Amino acid sequence: MIGITQRLEENPSYYEIREALSCEWGEFFNDLDFLPLSYSVPFERYVEKINAVIFSGGNDLYALNPQTINKKRDAYETKIIKHCLKKKLPLLGICRGAQMIAHFFDSTLCQKNHHITPAHPIVLLEDNNEYDVNSYHNFAITKLGENLIPLALGKDGSIEAYQHNSLPIFGIMWHIEREKTQTFPSQMIWKNFLKEVKR
Repeated sequence: MIGITQRLEENPSYYEIREALSCEWGEFFNDLDFLPLSYSVPFERYVEKINAVIFSGGNDLYALNPQTINKKRDAYETKIIKHCLKKKLPLLGICRGAQMIAHFFDSTLCQKNHHITPAHPIVLLEDNNEYDVNSYHNFAITKLGENLIPLALGKDGSIEAYQHNSLPIFGIMWHIEREKTQTFPSQMIWKNFLKEVKR
């Protein structure tokens, strides 16, 4: 079972905060079992049910945009990262999720313009070929922290994908769940993640 975190959305009309996942995630998982994780439920109650975690997109990091909902999500996902490190569980960060993992490992992030587009060129370091992926983020990873190694770079040198050098931890700055046809970089990283999940 793969656990997946959700975005937090404030709804002032109803005076409430909602947890949400894009419908595209349901289509993406297809025949895989997945469990949306609620921030209102202590993560300890999930640990026996899941053997991998995905950090979905949405929201910003509190360090980059200090809002209460960002702080709440950061705190919860920090607990998950520590658990995955301790148990060596597979962890995949998508967009904001990749930023969260990178931030945990003391990477450098900064605001970037022109990073919201359906076709954004990246270079996959494994084959040195260029691919177009989507891009829906306002912040970029400019330098990776200790133990993280790059897998793909943007034309501006920003880190578009990375992995841990010894643990099954991956980060992707684009949204693989939004691709109509999965790009080769997405296929490669997703395949490697699932390989770790099925160990």
